[in-house]
Amino acid sequence: MPEPRRTPHPRLDTVLLWGCILLLGVTVLYPTLRLLLDALRLWQWDALTRGDGLEAIRNTLVLSLASVAGAGLVGTALAFVLTRYVFPGRGVLAAMAYLPFTLPPLVGVLSFYYLIGRDGFLPRCCERLFGIEGVALPGPWAILLIHTYSFYVFFYAMVEPALAGMDRSLGEAARSLGAGRLRVFFRVTLPLLAPALNGAALLTFMSSAASFSAPYFFGQDFPMLSVQVFLEQSQFNLGAALTLTVVLAAVSLMGVLLFRGARRPHGAASKGVRMPIRSAGGRAAAGVMAWGCILLLLLPHAIILWLSFIDHKAWGAEVFPSAWTFDNYAFLLSKDAAFAPFRNSLWMSGVAAVATAAVALPAAYLIARRRRGHRMLNLLVMLPWALPGTVIAMNLIAAFNDPWLPRGSLILMLPLAYFVRNVPLLTRMAAAAIEPFDATLIEAGRGLGAGPGYCFRHLVLPLLAPALIAAIVLVFAMCLGEFVASILLYTVANIPISVQISIAWRELVGTAFAYSVLLMLLVGAAFAVSRRFSSRF
Repeated sequence: MPEPRRTPHPRLDTVLLWGCILLLGVTVLYPTLRLLLDALRLWQWDALTRGDGLEAIRNTLVLSLASVAGAGLVGTALAFVLTRYVFPGRGVLAAMAYLPFTLPPLVGVLSFYYLIGRDGFLPRCCERLFGIEGVALPGPWAILLIHTYSFYVFFYAMVEPALAGMDRSLGEAARSLGAGRLRVFFRVTLPLLAPALNGAALLTFMSSAASFSAPYFFGQDFPMLSVQVFLEQSQFNLGAALTLTVVLAAVSLMGVLLFRGARRPHGAASKGVRMPIRSAGGRAAAGVMAWGCILLLLLPHAIILWLSFIDHKAWGAEVFPSAWTFDNYAFLLSKDAAFAPFRNSLWMSGVAAVATAAVALPAAYLIARRRRGHRMLNLLVMLPWALPGTVIAMNLIAAFNDPWLPRGSLILMLPLAYFVRNVPLLTRMAAAAIEPFDATLIEAGRGLGAGPGYCFRHLVLPLLAPALIAAIVLVFAMCLGEFVASILLYTVANIPISVQISIAWRELVGTAFAYSVLLMLLVGAAFAVSRRFSSRF
């Protein structure tokens, strides 16, 4: 009977395993179990039957599925076009395809609100200039448009590399045997893309179910669960809020059943050559469409920048504002207190990113190397991935908002929520970098007389550091713009920039957009750094 496989450092692995389980048990498992127990104790069936309860459940399910369809069509089509063809503007469009990632959720919704909302630029133009009324999109269609813009990147980011590495000789062989283009697509191409499509669909479904900003602004007549939880909690109806929270978690977990990922196809792949569009008319049409897409991608960012220089007090019934001012930025520069939300977001995001890395990197090592206990650890790590931000916030409220805890500890609940939300993301990204690492390099170095420290500094670190730094910076960027959990957990002492934008928008509109521009710059810079490091890996 063969001896069991031994790990190189069993004691270190054991310490890392139990350390991760302890920390995740306290921050993830305990709050989840505590919320379930409190929800069962305070369960309110009438929260589901009275008012907007049942309608919110139905709307959340329908809109999540519609968002998968819309984002899937846009993201997959864009991946096909950019992967298969060469045309004017292709390089710029490929670089701009990730632009929605640099737009924080609340800022993006504000830009769409002023673009397509009831009093937005598009309805005003149609009504005042052309006499066409009722152009503003109804609530559900506006939310679907925002979700499609925000989440198509999931499909593009997953389908594009799958298409780039696909062996096109399989399709050519099928065509030579008499199969038509549609048959080749459905019988050859689509099965090869199934893992990428399932993964993107799962992310989109969960993100749509957890979406808060778009339903909050556009869903007055279209209730959704995430907003209903917030409304019940803000009215101190804890039982109804917990009941709806459990239902929201169940709806989100349905995505795992609907879009369970298929196993990745095995076999060699060869990168195909992009086909240039030969006709002059085709190249011109493709170039016009490409630059049109680029302008559409830039439009939400441009709207926010434009609105930050407008004197909103002087902007009345006219279609386009004529009064411009720098006072919105002067207010931020002249008052030290105005920068407090930025300082709060920076230190909370930094603490959350460091804490996430401290847990996610050991967990990723144990999972990628399949050490003892990796299955249980993987389940614990991925649990927050299936829980919307509203559910995570309610978990922490139920678990740590107790009288016996020091009052000052409430300020740490928000960075704790950032940590819980991003542990799955950083763990998966780190595991993807660690899994293909060839451990025989370390054995060869040790065989040549190098010590463990030397091997780590000169072999492991140079190969893994770019991908790990990119993942940590990406987590930092996502924490900066987080709004869903922030609006439920912030205190007066740690108001983050996203919540400050929401507050200022109701009082000092121009200042809200100046805040938004600075937040876009911060998030965009962090995302650019992340992409820079990831491109070196």
